[in-house]
Amino acid sequence: MKTQGRSRINDIFPILLFLVFTLSALGIVLMSVQIYQRILARSERSYDIETAAQYLTEKFRSHDENGSIEIQSFKGHNALLLTDTVKDEVYVTYIYTCNGYLRELYTAEASLDQCTEDSGTKILEMHDFIPRKLSDKLFELEFIDNKGEKLKTCLSLRSGGSQS
Repeated sequence: MKTQGRSRINDIFPILLFLVFTLSALGIVLMSVQIYQRILARSERSYDIETAAQYLTEKFRSHDENGSIEIQSFKGHNALLLTDTVKDEVYVTYIYTCNGYLRELYTAEASLDQCTEDSGTKILEMHDFIPRKLSDKLFELEFIDNKGEKLKTCLSLRSGGSQS
């Protein structure tokens, strides 16, 4: 009788061990899927806002010259003004939000009065963009996307700052 009992335990034990291993592996896979979904959702939420911040950081760095970056209103919207001089003609780039989009308007300064707030090229969907000049060499850019997510970034001029 003892031999039959041991025989049943010997037969059932590998099956139980396999079942425990399978359930553990399944639990780990399910937890990994949930973690992956959370990471993916977070990255999708912040994609537009982080892309806008990186884009404007590159624009800022490419215009880091004395007096070529200012904060100015464009047709009633907060705007970052970037100035270029090409063949003795002044060109301006206004970056602002209008009608739910971050927009960029690049035009000759002489023809600026012909532009409307819708003239700018749509870059990304964005609820608001608030540029601030904190000091002569320090700017803060705040982005608010259409879902209410906010991102602030501070950028410092490496040149001598604006001409005052």
